[in-house]
Amino acid sequence: MLRAILNMLFPPQCIGCNRSGTTLCAICERTIHVKPQVLGNGTAALFEYRNPLVKKALWNLKYRHQREMGEYFGVALYREFFRDLLATPEHARLPIVLIPIPLTRKERRKRGYNHAEIIARAIEDYALADRLPIEVDVRTLKKARETKHQVDTVGKKEREENLKGVFVVADPRGIVGKTIVLIDDVITTGATMREAQETLRGAGAAKVLGIAAAH
Repeated sequence: MLRAILNMLFPPQCIGCNRSGTTLCAICERTIHVKPQVLGNGTAALFEYRNPLVKKALWNLKYRHQREMGEYFGVALYREFFRDLLATPEHARLPIVLIPIPLTRKERRKRGYNHAEIIARAIEDYALADRLPIEVDVRTLKKARETKHQVDTVGKKEREENLKGVFVVADPRGIVGKTIVLIDDVITTGATMREAQETLRGAGAAKVLGIAAAH
């Protein structure tokens, strides 16, 4: 309701062409090409981060509170990576737990929300409408401390040290023996995903994959 009122008072503008009425118009959206990439270690991404509109959309999601951008990416990820599960017989569909890469408490307070969770919630909403057993878990995986941005580290060793032990599992009961899909906005070096995957596997998850909006 609040968003609808704000949109009436302050109509959104397309991030590509500034056309009024939507944050991403149909014309500009057609310039964003879906390009699924398998990145290894059970991870994949959907868009190329070097596309200026993809980069701007993710920036606006993280730093300008444009949550609708997270919903856009969540829907795109659902269609590409999850909707095919509808072809699986209902009795054979295994539950999937979506875990957005967490922020520290300080990071979340500063931003007001976790951008990866916005993406994951959009996937969950579409899965619910299609009666797929997919749900978001934001309680199990925690980020224990602040880290440098990975782009500010130099070399593989420093990236690994920067993230070593950064994630902890608060309570493993919700993930033991389950299939987990980690959700993030961007995969760069892949170190964040790998550290989160190893943490969850060590806590008893049966299978841990990672999917990001862009690479």
